[in-house]
Amino acid sequence: MDGTEHYRPIYVHAKVAIVDDTWTTVGSANLNNRGMRDDTEMNVATFDPEAAHTFRLVLQGEHLGLIHDDDLLALARLRCGAYQSQKDHEQALRIIPYLRETLGDPLVALHMMHERAWENLRRYKAKQSLLGHLLPYLTADEATQQGLDFAEEHGWIEEFQSR
Repeated sequence: MDGTEHYRPIYVHAKVAIVDDTWTTVGSANLNNRGMRDDTEMNVATFDPEAAHTFRLVLQGEHLGLIHDDDLLALARLRCGAYQSQKDHEQALRIIPYLRETLGDPLVALHMMHERAWENLRRYKAKQSLLGHLLPYLTADEATQQGLDFAEEHGWIEEFQSR
């Protein structure tokens, strides 16, 4: 708007766990004793190393901005065997090796996510577009130290109302 990037705070309520690229759970349950024992929630858990590893790669690739929305759809269709064009099918087949090469080592991937979050903070402060979806989690004191306008009701990301 007016040549400036604006961001609206987003509350991410994801409940995903991937353990050692082997076991995965996704669902509505909070991943704590109460959420898994007492609350009425639903999760899917799988002990499938290939699925867990691929899920981690795709999730990190998306958050790092390494793959586009169309690629995510092509990957989802490939994974579940749904119909897609030959072009999209071939693109999906190229993405997985790229992600394995780039993010295969979990420690390297974690380091990349940390670096991208801080790079995006620099981009945010310079009013540039973010790359991917990552920003560092800052306390009120840290946001103030970074020169960001912290407001209790929405943190340090500006509250932007569409007109």
